[in-house]
Amino acid sequence: MSSSFSQGPTLIHGSSQVGRLNSPSHEFTNPPVFLYTLRMRRWLVSLAFLCVSGWSADAVAWGCEGHRAVVMIAERLVPAAKLAAARALLAASPVDPNLRVGCPPVPDDPVAEAATWADDYRSDHLETFNWHFTNLPRVWKSATANPAAACAAGSCAIEAIVAQFQLLTHSADTAVKANALRFILHFVGDLHQPLHSTSNGDRGGNCVPVTFFGQAPQQNPNSDDYSPNLHGIWDSSMIRRMMTDQALADAQALSDHIVAKKPLPASVVASAPTKARVTSWARQAHEVGRTVAYGKLPVAVGMEPATAIILSSCQDNHDIVHRMLALNESIGNAYLAAGEPAIAGQLRLAGVHLASVLKAAFPL
Repeated sequence: MSSSFSQGPTLIHGSSQVGRLNSPSHEFTNPPVFLYTLRMRRWLVSLAFLCVSGWSADAVAWGCEGHRAVVMIAERLVPAAKLAAARALLAASPVDPNLRVGCPPVPDDPVAEAATWADDYRSDHLETFNWHFTNLPRVWKSATANPAAACAAGSCAIEAIVAQFQLLTHSADTAVKANALRFILHFVGDLHQPLHSTSNGDRGGNCVPVTFFGQAPQQNPNSDDYSPNLHGIWDSSMIRRMMTDQALADAQALSDHIVAKKPLPASVVASAPTKARVTSWARQAHEVGRTVAYGKLPVAVGMEPATAIILSSCQDNHDIVHRMLALNESIGNAYLAAGEPAIAGQLRLAGVHLASVLKAAFPL
């Protein structure tokens, strides 16, 4: 979820809190069937808890299907031996069985399953909250957008990807390395969601209530924001709508659909995610945010000042949420027609970039 706290947490390099949920004594190279049954049961219990507590699937970038589709696209470009090394690392340090999970298990693809762990982990580890996004102001030109202001104290998706890659490739601690891989699988996807790299003084669109195919926005309990909102429909709602329209049953079908529309390159070069390289990814996603996510809205939204980069709530920036609510944005087929190709393109691009990172992370 692209948002901001008034004080962003400092990026923790090698903190004991990263990987602390893992127990190296629980190692399953080939997890037995009962483990997947346990995961499914845990997911159902977590889903019931989250529904009661008011949690929405729209609170996570790309949702379950989108994040996992990114990994499944990447897997097509990563040699089998490197994928095996990634699976072995994850198996060597499994996640805490008591962690509340928001997505169902993927028994036949543990790497894709791991792509949503960072959202589950964030619920109990708010120091990782800001690692999921880089709020580049919409008013900035994408080609020259400087993420420094959006990455205060090194706390943003750009810095997190760079730092976690260093841990993955240099740490001697298996738990830290496994969690670093889980973070990377997720954050590369996050950064390519346009509203995780773009904000218009509105917490990445979280403060822009919208009517989505007739569903009017309602204020969320104990909060000052509304659902549906612009950020939420880009996170998950439009993906789910696209999957329903195209009869795509799951993340694998979604990844197949994306690749069929635009084939992948024959190969990708192994490339470490340097700050310059990851910044270029954020700038590209920012351009999509400017031109499509905001640019194609039925009612034009003005440029908010770049100084409104960090909001503690949607009532900040001169009560941005109610100013946006008054616009009565109504999302339908026309906006979806513009948004779906952008979503498919960003998921595909995230998969290609992730493949290059994974190839660099496991130099066999």
